[in-house]
Amino acid sequence: MSKNTLIFCMIVSCLFVVMVAYPLKSSAAANNEDAPFENLGPKVEHLNVIKGKLASLEGQNYYVALLQGKPAKVAVIDYETKKLIDLKELEGAEDPWSIETSPEGIVWIGTNPNGHVYKYDLKTKQVTDVGRANEKETAVWDLAYDLENKRVFGGTSYLGTLFAYNEHGSFRDFGKVMPGKQYARSIAYDNAANTVYIGMGSPAALIKWNLVTYEHTNLLEGYDKSSGSVYDLDLIDGQLFAKMEGTNEIIHYDVKTDEVLNTFKANSRGVSEKIPDETAVFYSDGGSLYKYNYMTRSSEKIESNLYGTAAVSLDIVPGKNKVVGLTGNSGRFYEYDYKKNQFSISTLELPAQFVGIYRIGSSSTGDIYSSAFISGSLSKFNPSTSSNEINRIGQVEGFAEQNGKMYFGTYPNADIYEYDPKSRWSAGSNPRKLISLSDVGQSRPSIMISDEENHRLFIGTVPKRGNHSGLLTIYDIDKREEIESIELKEGQSVVSATYDKKNNILYAGTSVYDGTGKKTEESASMFKIDLNVSPSNVEEIVISKGYNEWVSALRWHPDGRVFGVVDNKFIAYYPETEKIDIYPIIPESVLGMGKNEALINGNDGYLYGSVQKNLFRVDLDSFDIKLFRKGDVNTLVSDHQGYLYFNSGANLWRVHSEKLTNDIAINPDQLQIPHVTVTESPFPIARVYTKKPVVLYQKMADGRMVPYDTLGVKKAFQVYGVEGQYYHTGGGYYIYHESSKLSPYIGRLFVLEPFPMLKPNGQLHRNIQPGEEIRVYDYDEEKYDVGNGFTIAKDVLVTYYTGSVTLLENTPFYKHGETEPAGELPEGGQYFITKADGNKLDIGDGYYILYDKSTLKYSKS
Repeated sequence: MSKNTLIFCMIVSCLFVVMVAYPLKSSAAANNEDAPFENLGPKVEHLNVIKGKLASLEGQNYYVALLQGKPAKVAVIDYETKKLIDLKELEGAEDPWSIETSPEGIVWIGTNPNGHVYKYDLKTKQVTDVGRANEKETAVWDLAYDLENKRVFGGTSYLGTLFAYNEHGSFRDFGKVMPGKQYARSIAYDNAANTVYIGMGSPAALIKWNLVTYEHTNLLEGYDKSSGSVYDLDLIDGQLFAKMEGTNEIIHYDVKTDEVLNTFKANSRGVSEKIPDETAVFYSDGGSLYKYNYMTRSSEKIESNLYGTAAVSLDIVPGKNKVVGLTGNSGRFYEYDYKKNQFSISTLELPAQFVGIYRIGSSSTGDIYSSAFISGSLSKFNPSTSSNEINRIGQVEGFAEQNGKMYFGTYPNADIYEYDPKSRWSAGSNPRKLISLSDVGQSRPSIMISDEENHRLFIGTVPKRGNHSGLLTIYDIDKREEIESIELKEGQSVVSATYDKKNNILYAGTSVYDGTGKKTEESASMFKIDLNVSPSNVEEIVISKGYNEWVSALRWHPDGRVFGVVDNKFIAYYPETEKIDIYPIIPESVLGMGKNEALINGNDGYLYGSVQKNLFRVDLDSFDIKLFRKGDVNTLVSDHQGYLYFNSGANLWRVHSEKLTNDIAINPDQLQIPHVTVTESPFPIARVYTKKPVVLYQKMADGRMVPYDTLGVKKAFQVYGVEGQYYHTGGGYYIYHESSKLSPYIGRLFVLEPFPMLKPNGQLHRNIQPGEEIRVYDYDEEKYDVGNGFTIAKDVLVTYYTGSVTLLENTPFYKHGETEPAGELPEGGQYFITKADGNKLDIGDGYYILYDKSTLKYSKS
């Protein structure tokens, strides 16, 4: 018996709102008349000063303001003259959330949605993008500077991580701060104790993280207030001030004892630095400044007028006996001389910027409405006349139209407005507020559907942070009252809906996220709501086995079918038989919690949709799905002429659907299996391991992939080849590639004595033992990838194989590079295959055999 056969035998058993109207300053770029996509240009120009901070260099004071835009900008103002002296772009960023300064004149800036850190040098007036700590993070919410070690700390989302960036130009990712929390919202650093305080959400937590011992303590343990996060943190003279989101209060801690000393009402972004020669700080509330003495724990109201807004920044001016800063986000700048008790306010001369469009909506008159992110500016654009009117209402989450009137649902209080476009926009009366769902814990009206015949609005909402469940609200427009409020699924949000007007049936879909950003253990679902009875009869429709994150779009079709987008797939629901078919659209997993999915019945008989910022089209007879644009398609709507529109960044785009021909469709990339060169093989070339349930498809004679069955979790299936984004599992059956739900592996390895498996950081995880079989997903010249970043070094003690063969008769074997047999192997012999090249099966030591199904039995590892 050969050594190869002996080894095989040893382990064979182990196998397996104020009006502003003006012309925009830039026009759309030239468009190709034959192209299906037409850029209509930016639609909302607005000044939104997100944050600012006083900075000093060589005795001169500057005020640095962060402007929202496409791209975001940093504005530098000479404090003495109040003149703008520099304006620089933060390329790649839209919303600069955080700012910190150092004595060397460096201004540090954290941004969204690219999650980058920038530094602006006051001396050279240069901006440098230093990058990001974690490629998966989208926002840097807050920064804190460590003066002694010359590094800046930052907090991120959606993983909720802590990082540091040092003067040597390198990031350190400390990892996730707290399990279950997605937002590291605020940061404060105690240099003396080498301790970082991180305000988390949602709901709120306050983590004290000792960087010496790595001990974590939640100072809000047992805190029973309903706060979404710790929005701001300030460490002053041994006192920690934690501003709570939602409740508008500041908690005052003693950092030595972690004791809560006081709680007081405040709407400002934290507190100021220590007032020189006093044990006091400044804050704002109710449109006024206050001084808080942290020794006596008493507040003193200052004669001041912030025009009903909150202090966005509070900075002590060196040598000036003044506290200064922004109030609100429109550029108002206050100054208070605390020695002379003199208060003044002015407006900084800052330029408006084109800002990103958050959502769009359409009307039967052809007007396209564009709501700007954060600022609440709303554009009404008429494509026929190119007229554009900009007003203020709040960040619009959902649009609907009924009997010539528009309905807007706004964030953060789930306010529903009615607007008559035939009358002049007038704040407070047109649009008029119909209802606020804030009192029942709702925040985002993510979907609004109109029932024109019965004068009803169907409103699906996401709850506030700190609240648990979203609601489906039915509102009677004539009576101006709520008819019914339905909680579809505990702990989930309502993010999609469609109305079957023939049968008076409403269909709605949920997201697994609640108001805190936490996922429920139960899968998202679709619901059938019979409105013919009172109260309405609600029936859950189970879409598939396994876990779905959200039913992000639904569309009723006049033929009775209901179509939807579930995660990255398209579904067709047949109400009469309750059958559901599932078809993949894209292989990418769901990213983030933001909604941009839509489904629209086209005038040409096709169904158009968006998913994860991709535009697709569905043939409703064959369910052939074509992809036409990737990566920048946000909200998708249609107008009265059948044009499609979507927003990308600050721009509004029009789609000429008749020009979306099959020859310009984006073909799916060909799947690549590591170290496998053939796309179809007579024997298995790999296996796929299911981490979650997946759909098995059958390939029809016309090439269509039709859902056949659902495959269970933690199962391995042989792969004979790949076709597009599908794995061929044999017999004309296929599995669609989804990295979040399955992993392809190419072989296994075993050892004859204990051997180390290493963690991603190179440290020892454990020793694998003889008799264990470890799946191998990839390899290079030095190591084997055994999943999740773990590796095993290549070594003479480690045996890797892709499969094994049992010889059914005497079989010739060959030496690589030669065509004549080197000898013959006996019937019954068993051999490990170390790799396959076409029909050549490598058996080691420089030899191979030829695959012949009639003369050998092949078993995939």
